[in-house]
Amino acid sequence: MTASTTNFQLPTPKGSGWSRDTRGWRLGVGSWKLTLAAALLAFGCSAAPSGPPEIVVDRTACHHCGMLISELAYAAAYRADGAEARVFDDIGCLRTTARGETGPLTFWFHDAGDREWIEGAAATFVASPEIPSPMGGGLLAYRDRADAERAAGDRHGRVINSIADLMSDADQRPIGKGDM
Repeated sequence: MTASTTNFQLPTPKGSGWSRDTRGWRLGVGSWKLTLAAALLAFGCSAAPSGPPEIVVDRTACHHCGMLISELAYAAAYRADGAEARVFDDIGCLRTTARGETGPLTFWFHDAGDREWIEGAAATFVASPEIPSPMGGGLLAYRDRADAERAAGDRHGRVINSIADLMSDADQRPIGKGDM
């Protein structure tokens, strides 16, 4: 009985980028489009979202103190370039942590009235020892300046006009027992 060997070659569609040589099946140069598409897909899936992060009440922990975020009126977040967003249960926790950052930050705060996210540049803040924030920071954010002024009057507090004022040492006066 004679053994015969047959060289069997699988058919490949023209233009598929695959070819067979003496070393086996190889992906040819013509498949650069496929490689590029795969790389873009992988990169696109890993990119950080540009909007505010999701906070699940009583499930999401504050980045600074570890306490679960249970009241959206006091919750805030920021994202450093190229990093994941950090969430906070108290604007005072955000302020303390953000002061340690060196690069540009994107901020979001919850409006004390409707509990919806506000972009940081649009927020006006109220500081008062009468604001019972979770960690005693005594800070609230408002989308509307008139609402902030009204809340400052009602709570014997002061209006802070911007994130820069909130973060600056020049504007830091004792807020309350938990001034962070």
